[in-house]
Amino acid sequence: MKIMDIIGENAVIDDLQSTDKKSVIREMVDVLKNLDMISENEVDDIMEALIKREKVGSTGIGKGVAVPHTKQQSIKKITGAFARSKNGVEFDALDGEPVYLFFLLLSPSDSADVHLAALEKISSVIRNPDFRNFIKDASNKSEMVDILKEVDEART
Repeated sequence: MKIMDIIGENAVIDDLQSTDKKSVIREMVDVLKNLDMISENEVDDIMEALIKREKVGSTGIGKGVAVPHTKQQSIKKITGAFARSKNGVEFDALDGEPVYLFFLLLSPSDSADVHLAALEKISSVIRNPDFRNFIKDASNKSEMVDILKEVDEART
């Protein structure tokens, strides 16, 4: 499984404008809606599911990374977005630090294996401090996409 197969180049946000957890998630969901990866009438249900998941426990896993995710009946194919906040966002991360890098993952509700495999793939990538530093310091979206593609090729 490749990260860019889940995310796609157009779902990479290099300068997230949101400053709180809910608006970060909304900004990323809106990008997927604007790319026709999810429909307008799915947005509220997806937002509700993602926020409900955050209430169970923050997906801010530490080291400046969060992976908001949910499984949803309306989702037919695993999809997601990747975003960077240049200023960092308070996200109730496990280490109490601001979050700069966000992987949003939406999976079909009947795909537990695929969902877990995608989370595992993202987890293996973000454990690498070089990846976190390079992507955080990338000068633009194109450079971020190149880094994500390099990670995919290195782990094939």
